[in-house]
Amino acid sequence: MNARRQTANLAHWVSYVLPGLFVLIPLVFDADLYRFAYLPKLVVLQVGVLLLATVIARNLSSGRAMWNSSPTFLPAVLYLLLSLCSVGAATNVFTATAFLAYQLTLFLLYVVVSQTTTDVGIERVVRWACATGTVFSLIGILEFWGVDTSAIPSNGRPSSTFAYRNFAGTYLIALLPLAAFLVLRARKWLDLGLGLTAGLLMSLFLVYTRSRGAWLGAVVGFGTMLALFLTSYGTWLDRRAVLRTRHGLIALTCAALLFLSLAPVSPTIRSPHSREIDEGKTELLDAMTSFTAPGGSRGRWTLWSHTIDMISEHAILGVGLGNWKLIYPAYDDDEMIRVGSAPERPHNDFLWIAAESGIPSLIAYVWILVVALFAGLSLIRRREKSEHIVGALICGLIAVTVHSFFSFPRERVESSFFVWAVLGLISALTTQAPIRIDRRIPMLMPALAAACLAITSLEIRFDRALLGALQSLAGEDFIGLARHTGEGVGAGPFDSRIFLLQNKVFQSQQNYTRAQEACLKGLQYHPNSPELYGDLGMAYARAGDSNRAEQALLRAIDLSPAQYQTLNNLGGVYQQRDDLDRALDAYQKALQLKPDYVDALSNMGLLHTRRGAYDAAVASIEQALAITGSRPGLNHNLADALYLRGRKGDLQRAARLYQAFLLAWRGDPAETQIARIRVREMASP
Repeated sequence: MNARRQTANLAHWVSYVLPGLFVLIPLVFDADLYRFAYLPKLVVLQVGVLLLATVIARNLSSGRAMWNSSPTFLPAVLYLLLSLCSVGAATNVFTATAFLAYQLTLFLLYVVVSQTTTDVGIERVVRWACATGTVFSLIGILEFWGVDTSAIPSNGRPSSTFAYRNFAGTYLIALLPLAAFLVLRARKWLDLGLGLTAGLLMSLFLVYTRSRGAWLGAVVGFGTMLALFLTSYGTWLDRRAVLRTRHGLIALTCAALLFLSLAPVSPTIRSPHSREIDEGKTELLDAMTSFTAPGGSRGRWTLWSHTIDMISEHAILGVGLGNWKLIYPAYDDDEMIRVGSAPERPHNDFLWIAAESGIPSLIAYVWILVVALFAGLSLIRRREKSEHIVGALICGLIAVTVHSFFSFPRERVESSFFVWAVLGLISALTTQAPIRIDRRIPMLMPALAAACLAITSLEIRFDRALLGALQSLAGEDFIGLARHTGEGVGAGPFDSRIFLLQNKVFQSQQNYTRAQEACLKGLQYHPNSPELYGDLGMAYARAGDSNRAEQALLRAIDLSPAQYQTLNNLGGVYQQRDDLDRALDAYQKALQLKPDYVDALSNMGLLHTRRGAYDAAVASIEQALAITGSRPGLNHNLADALYLRGRKGDLQRAARLYQAFLLAWRGDPAETQIARIRVREMASP
């Protein structure tokens, strides 16, 4: 009797905690973090998993509960073990360990859900998930309509609480089948109203995200639901469903008409600093036809091709969890990396898994999905009480899986939470004969969950420091930058950019030896970073080591030929060595990439002045001034060229430019010496 009471108590816990996670995870964010919509959601998930794992371990270790095995357990364990092995192949072990903690959290979620879920818990999941979908969809719709929601951070609206609209789209297609289930099975007006409201708002928000991959996933998911509805697998429309009544049909018709009238609305996003929707997808019809438009793949074929090359060279263990972005630049061939941006994932979860943890890991992951699909279909065929909910969950799982071929649901907490929770729910309903296990084994679950939470706490410390460092750099606050970079390195270098930022502190202090050390340390974690090689080259150049500077800058250009700043810096190194032909070639290449690049125009003007080509020098510096307006350094350089050219009117103009320079200059007073001498010279009779 006591064992049954304990088991019932356990089920009661899960019947609220799991639905609670469906409520909280989509909604939480923290604007004071760099990854403001990832880490807070992960913490909520880990706290929930730790809570449930502790309760389960207590019951299993005391012998009051049995272990329910399922057909998905073996491939899930294999997938986790292969992910663990891939950490050894990682360049940045900190990044790999953090991603492993994320994977382990999802595995533990699957385990606790598979061991505890009941029909009551699943039904509560459906209702609470639809209620939450209503809330975040309304926020996203208001964003699209022009309401200022800047209190919620975003990298691309309309995104609601998901950081980016594609992330929102992924979660929407997961929940929409649940809303459809609620509409079809509702026996009460409250359930029908919730299902219709959630379905209407989530569908509108999905259209407004302009996420084409999510649309395709939704089509396949609902196509699966329609196939299940039309087959003999069961009657989806409950005999006592409100939808069978006249008023129910009227409500459904009104919701459909409202959707059709609002879906074509154009975006009027007004939140500050919002990234606009791509021009080719602003209007609904344009977004729909962009599937087949030239360039509609947005470089995905290129990413996939290079990722396949990466897989072929790291087929067994991969390059390490979370390390794809660190290895990819060596495969890019100047196709996707641009100034200030580089791909961080291949936009295909299956290729991503194979690249980071090997082909065996991909096989294990596909094995999990296939086994879960057949287990779910088996439940539907048996026409058990939960058959329709299982069908809706499978449709959501299929929708997310389809989207995985074009995006990265694997990376996002909310979509991965849904996938692994569904795997656990299906496993809970298809459990095989219970078995007894060693009582010490269950205690590993809360210990592992606590370890994952500890790793995430370190990530949060680092993440907060990284955000502070980036803000300090933008405000040219090098004291704050030094403090934040020190905090970030102390928490653990989860991102090599912390060393790049630390190097900038040392360069501002003219401590070029420490700057070199920071860059070299960063390259240990990201050996293919054009930015680190570029700054390393400048640290060498400023320390007078032009040979090493040249090598580092050439490596940066080799990794990313589009880096026009690096070409300009390389030209400066050549100019210091009096290799003026190669310097001019470097400046010209920089200007081919960015014709209005002022620094290259200015440097090329100095080079022409040095060669005595004063006409070319004047033309180059005047072009730079036309772009930027009056600047002290440019005024001085143009005055030098005019003074040395010495044509009629040049000296008077040079005198005015020197005087403007002297009035505006706030740098080293020694830099004003030449200007003062020449102004006095030209003023003398």
